[in-house]
Amino acid sequence: MYYLVTIGYETDQQDRTGNPRLQKLKYIIEAETVEEATIVASKYRAGDVRGSESISVAKMAIECIIDMKNTPEYYKK
Repeated sequence: MYYLVTIGYETDQQDRTGNPRLQKLKYIIEAETVEEATIVASKYRAGDVRGSESISVAKMAIECIIDMKNTPEYYKK
């Protein structure tokens, strides 16, 4: 299964209350459960020096991914 994980990274800008604004980026993570997707996202975030937090994790309704790695026959000339 694939999950859409939204991660908020702190920026140098601040909101009205003085809290850092978040830049929200979305990542697709392959995992068996929401818990596993959350753990993978957390490990991914640990490699970044910016402050960050996982904002949401949602199951994606994807049948398959068509790309060079999974289906190279469609990319041959």
